[in-house]
Amino acid sequence: MRATGSSFQRPTDVFRVNPTVFWVTLLLALVLQKVLPLKISLARFFDFPLLAMIYFALVRRDEIFGIFLGAGLGLLQDAFSHGNIGFFGMSKALIGYLAASAGIKLDLERIMGRLVTAGILVFIHDLFLQVIKHALLESVPPFKPLNLLISLMVNVALGLILFQILDRFKQPA
Repeated sequence: MRATGSSFQRPTDVFRVNPTVFWVTLLLALVLQKVLPLKISLARFFDFPLLAMIYFALVRRDEIFGIFLGAGLGLLQDAFSHGNIGFFGMSKALIGYLAASAGIKLDLERIMGRLVTAGILVFIHDLFLQVIKHALLESVPPFKPLNLLISLMVNVALGLILFQILDRFKQPA
């Protein structure tokens, strides 16, 4: 750690991913999100766009990028779903900001740190979705804590695989 004035700063490495890998990953995440639940019932708990967005926000370490990536990806996910437009956009924008902030403040180069962070972010995302649905909808879907727990476990396991694959494509910025 270096001391600058009276505060301590941790030098952070910023990474980038080839634009082709970035766009293919996001497109594949959206397609898998739409197609997989038709074939596998457990896939309704998967959130590939969320995991891809968390990864890219963590390695890019840019809060504005995280907000716009989350909002854009969430709005696309809203558009492809049969639900209301904006819920995923709002929740993913929040998570994009939080992921980028975590990438700046914490050392997340180790997989365990990333998985714990991803687990916390998936939990916040799912909880925030429930809160905004409760606040904005007249007929509120029932809160199912077991579904929240399953979503958390499944997405952290998927994150373990996805983050390892995407790490092969990151380069120092």
